[in-house]
Amino acid sequence: MRYLFGIIFFLGCFHIRAQVDSLRLVCKATPVNYVWPNDLLWMYRQRDTLKHHGAAINLVVAIDGQQVSLIDSSSLKYLASLHVNYPALDSLYASDLEGEVNAFSIQKDSLLAQVSKLGWSMRFLQAVRNLKRQQQLKRAGRSQVLLSFHNFNLAADVGLYSHRRYLRRSPRYLRMGQIAKSLGMFWGGDFVGFPDPGHLQRFRNSAALITQYPILAFEFEKYRDHYEAIYQRNIMHQEKVQDTKALLITLNRLKVGKLCACQQAIMPVVNPPAEDAARVEVNTGQNWVFIKPFQSNGYFYSLGRWEYATKN
Repeated sequence: MRYLFGIIFFLGCFHIRAQVDSLRLVCKATPVNYVWPNDLLWMYRQRDTLKHHGAAINLVVAIDGQQVSLIDSSSLKYLASLHVNYPALDSLYASDLEGEVNAFSIQKDSLLAQVSKLGWSMRFLQAVRNLKRQQQLKRAGRSQVLLSFHNFNLAADVGLYSHRRYLRRSPRYLRMGQIAKSLGMFWGGDFVGFPDPGHLQRFRNSAALITQYPILAFEFEKYRDHYEAIYQRNIMHQEKVQDTKALLITLNRLKVGKLCACQQAIMPVVNPPAEDAARVEVNTGQNWVFIKPFQSNGYFYSLGRWEYATKN
């Protein structure tokens, strides 16, 4: 009987040790027999972090020595995003988000009509915002995020006025927010840690957005280091980072099983081409990927696949 209990205890301990950590991924080296061109763009973005990201000018994509032409819709959008420092995401993903943008416009019109019935003056101050402006606001402390719903035309800032005077603070924003929520929008006054009573958006949070539109995960992936740093800084105050945690979990769920460039660079396998152009190249026979940003050094990495890390 004690022997049986020992086995059960051992298996239980092993099960606990083997639990996955949905917040952390590791790139596990593994032989890769086939690569989609789309995979190479994801691996380029993996290495193209906030530490050194820039436009991937003239990006060359190659598989087993052959340059690849990108023709599928998602790859063309990803390539367009990589080619510039501040892509116009609202235009780039307009066809994907057309229904949401139109529905949000109807919600805004309905809100304006209902607020006007109260005898209040309301204006939409800003809807679409470009990425460069978004990051300026972040540096100035006027926004908490580097990538916003404004960048996808799925958010709006509202101003309430009394006798033509802008109300920076007023109980009226609470009433406006209640009406907005009754129409299906999400109100910034409910944000934890950084309430923004003049802000409205189409989705609850970024995790909800990319769950419904996984193609957009590519844009959030660019700022993964930023999200992970926010989460780590506030790990003892989970109520402040619930949305960040949900975003990281969702990004990981969409990424697990995809190809990756393993963490440590390896010794050069071949002589890389001497060129200024950005480049990402895979060799399935020798199981490596070469990644080189524009006008920068390139490095070789072993190919692998993302999998969940195990909890300690």
